[in-house]
Amino acid sequence: MIQKTTFSFAFAAAMLITGCTGSETAPASDANVVEITAIGLELLAPDEIPSGWTTFRLKNETDMIHFAVVQRLPEGIGAPEHQEFVAPVFQQGMDLINSGEFDAAMAKFGELPEWFNQIVFNGGPGLISGGKTAQMTMFLEPGSYLMECYVKTNGIFHSFNPSPTVYGMIHGFTVTEDSSSATAPSASVEITLSSGRGMEILGDVLPGENTIAVYFEDQTVHENFLGHDVHIVRLTDDADIKELATWMDWSQPMGLQTPSPFEFIGGTHEMPAGSTVYFTVNLEPGQYAWISEVTSPDTKGMLKTFTVESAIEGGD
Repeated sequence: MIQKTTFSFAFAAAMLITGCTGSETAPASDANVVEITAIGLELLAPDEIPSGWTTFRLKNETDMIHFAVVQRLPEGIGAPEHQEFVAPVFQQGMDLINSGEFDAAMAKFGELPEWFNQIVFNGGPGLISGGKTAQMTMFLEPGSYLMECYVKTNGIFHSFNPSPTVYGMIHGFTVTEDSSSATAPSASVEITLSSGRGMEILGDVLPGENTIAVYFEDQTVHENFLGHDVHIVRLTDDADIKELATWMDWSQPMGLQTPSPFEFIGGTHEMPAGSTVYFTVNLEPGQYAWISEVTSPDTKGMLKTFTVESAIEGGD
């Protein structure tokens, strides 16, 4: 993983990443760009990519919310093992939660294979509403990986499929020993995430393109088995912040359920402690929130609202 040395705006600038409202900025010529397309309940993506700084561009061609969390898998484990031993356990546990059988659900999650705890959640494009594009950049070491969307529809995780011959919304891929020449983007806004202080934001969010650097000072497993991350949601005037906080927790009956009353425009999933990742969004004037996909983000300093003001024309 890339460790933080000096967390400032002076990151090496080699590529810009695409805004999530449909407006795109072409990366620099040395960029290592992986195109992902969400169609129906499929994630279409390459089977092999080079290692190093990697930009993931997720185009959501559906009317549902999706994401593509990237996971580094233990040696000898691939997509078939995930679909046989992990996805069904989470779906059966979720079914028990939806039936009000919480203790039975916790017992079911105890049936996860031992190697599940060896999976390293490794970023990936964040929550993105239908018809939009999300993009983020991170450093990848060689190995076996999986991208997954576990947003729910009618209580069913998108990554779960009961058919033994058809996968759910996952895609296995290999990061090869070949290294790309891409470098990290430069950032205009910095976010530090920690379990003790929540989100700390440095820099002004302006109308138009904003490149966000996210530094994971630490990482921990929260009540819903996930680490902290950060996503951006656009808020309407009547947005219910408490409802938003509950919706972000997959372990709630209505958590991560699509369609959603909220509009998401990108972000990044969790990374190990010491990692830095980047994502870029094009923001119109309005009300927004940074939010983490954890239990009770509003009480952990991981839900913060902010305003993007209109640009002042003719100013000095």
